[in-house]
Amino acid sequence: MKKLAKSEKNSFTLLETIISILLLSIIISGFSNISSYDNFDEEYILLNKIENSFTLSSYDSTYIKNNQKLTLKINDIEEKDINIKKIEYSNEKIRLFKYEL
Repeated sequence: MKKLAKSEKNSFTLLETIISILLLSIIISGFSNISSYDNFDEEYILLNKIENSFTLSSYDSTYIKNNQKLTLKINDIEEKDINIKKIEYSNEKIRLFKYEL
């Protein structure tokens, strides 16, 4: 009796395993380098700090404060002057204004 040899391949070879691990590690490292998730955390913290400063009216030296006079014209007859305070925060990405009476 002759035994028939199967020519099918049922398992990965060592070379195929190494190649697939190498490709998987390249894909994972590529996605982790592209992601800018940490940058979002820093921007969120900065925006939260600015919002708290505007809410509590506690401004440090990074804010620019100006007093301005605003003239309102009512019914084309009466003019009223209002003094307002303009608080400004700006850096290379963010520019915010707040007006207070």
